[in-house]
Amino acid sequence: MIKKQRSIILFCISVGVILLHASFLNSPKLSYSKQNLESYLSGQTDVFKSKLIDFLKLAENKRISKNKLVQQFLQCRLQYKKIEFFTGYYFAYSERDINGPALPEIEEEKDSKYERPPHGLQVIEQILFEDSLDHSLLINELKLLIKLSNSLSYSFKTLGPYEYQLFDVLQMRLVKLYALGVNNFDCQFTKTGIPETEASLREMKTILTHVYGVNAPEAFVSFYKKIDLACAYLSANKKSAHFNFFDFYRLHIFPLNKELIALRSTVVKANPQRIQALNLNTSSLFETDAYNTHYFTKLQKANSNTSLIKLGQTLFFDPLLSKNNAVSCASCHKPELAFTDGKTKAAGLLMGDTLPRNTPTLLNAALQKNLFMDARALVLEDQARDVVQNEREMHGDFEEVASKLRQSADYRKMFKDAFKNSKDSSIAEHGILTALAEFQRTLLSLNSRFDKSIRGEQNALTDDEVAGYNLFMGKAKCGHCHFTGLFNGTMPPLYDESEFDIIGVPSTHKPPYHLDADEGRYSVFKTPALRYAFKTTTVRNAGVTAPYMHNGVFNTLEEVVDFYNKGGGAGIGVSIPEQTLPAEKLNLTPKEQQQLVLFIQSLTDTSAVTQAPSQLPAMDDPSSELNKRKTGGSY
Repeated sequence: MIKKQRSIILFCISVGVILLHASFLNSPKLSYSKQNLESYLSGQTDVFKSKLIDFLKLAENKRISKNKLVQQFLQCRLQYKKIEFFTGYYFAYSERDINGPALPEIEEEKDSKYERPPHGLQVIEQILFEDSLDHSLLINELKLLIKLSNSLSYSFKTLGPYEYQLFDVLQMRLVKLYALGVNNFDCQFTKTGIPETEASLREMKTILTHVYGVNAPEAFVSFYKKIDLACAYLSANKKSAHFNFFDFYRLHIFPLNKELIALRSTVVKANPQRIQALNLNTSSLFETDAYNTHYFTKLQKANSNTSLIKLGQTLFFDPLLSKNNAVSCASCHKPELAFTDGKTKAAGLLMGDTLPRNTPTLLNAALQKNLFMDARALVLEDQARDVVQNEREMHGDFEEVASKLRQSADYRKMFKDAFKNSKDSSIAEHGILTALAEFQRTLLSLNSRFDKSIRGEQNALTDDEVAGYNLFMGKAKCGHCHFTGLFNGTMPPLYDESEFDIIGVPSTHKPPYHLDADEGRYSVFKTPALRYAFKTTTVRNAGVTAPYMHNGVFNTLEEVVDFYNKGGGAGIGVSIPEQTLPAEKLNLTPKEQQQLVLFIQSLTDTSAVTQAPSQLPAMDDPSSELNKRKTGGSY
């Protein structure tokens, strides 16, 4: 009996081995073909060019109806979406001329007056929807696009894309489709964001099929099924006046990105280390490790350690950095106020002095390409230097600061621990700024009730808060400047540039309204187009960082929403012809305005707020007056 059982077991094992071997023999061999990808992209670009040529023929006929021109335009846009993923990744300069914003690009050099004019599909859309159609302008734009598409087709033929880049492109595409696609960011007249997003998602399947073949393994099938579900959702809601951006992300974009990450780990053999804004191993835009803070520091590598961060925190609260040993960074950036000061405008070094602008929060300051409201600094180190040395803020001198710090054995040890085997352990300007900057890079705030809910971790939002987010992304168009995820003006998915807008902020919150005199970015670069332009700041934690705007003119979020609802400065009667914010009223109902406010308040997350140390490092000389300084400063 035992021998018989043993024989049966051996037989079953043999059959299993044979079947397993057969399955390996019959399973499709997965092979990445960059040639197929190059051929496909070049071919689709040629189709785009042919549609542009057809459009040009129609435009040259001045008797053609506007409706036919618009229909051909929509065909061109839809075809371009098939290659847009790759154009933006490999040829960003060409991408701006093909489908960039219909705004001039301003050269930010000292005293430069050069403005690079806008071109492309968004410019054509504006031309088509003007009261009077300018045929010659339309024809010129089309000729330029045809020329660009011809060059692009050739470039794709010799692209030589790596396999990891294909997945970079697909993951970044998901981000762009959601943040700048489905909400009509680049088609504000035709409002075809939903069908274009659906077409773009389907194109992902087509591209993967061309690259890997039709007999892809199960991992691809799972991704394809989720694309089909997302497209079905879009198709069912394409005529909806109230698209649910919250559900679309939570139920479709989020799962799709997780599938792409899993697919990438299965398929891609080499993922080289590279410094970029997005951490493509993080499944959601709405979590702390989704962003690489060191991407925003002139592409420096991370050099953080706990000792360095502790040093930076201590320096942040130490008034030794100031001339009078009474003002610290925390004097204006108070932890209990989410690193703001609650004042209309910041207080200066001298008693009674008021600085020109409102104090912004430091939460998520590391996740932007420019700092200060006029964006004059590019990295946190430069920002800290500017503040410490500013005569009206701290009036510090780094040689004097370093000299004072060296008088403390505690500080000498802290620098030694923070900068092991480095020249900065000797205490100098560079080390001071590095420590301050690294501390600020820990002040990340992406774990609010909203973040947890859209990630699907909990249902912590009310119906009104969800409705407020959908208004933010849709009808209110807030997401066209405060891009979802970070909710600031740093543009996804590359996060390589920041938005500046002229919105016409008044000098007072009550009529009669007059334009605030602060000229903003123009004070940095004397370029006329930058006069009254300010950086688009984050709305994260806006619920706890009043008052608002660069001059603190509005005390409540309700006032801010009302200002935008009326069309900004131009809408309330401020004379500002250069306003970049659309002057048209948003026509939000009182309930919708309140829902927007409730959503913004749901973005509050002060979990990263660091409290002041219990005491500051003592000076070696017990009788030193510096030992009397107060943590956080005296005022």
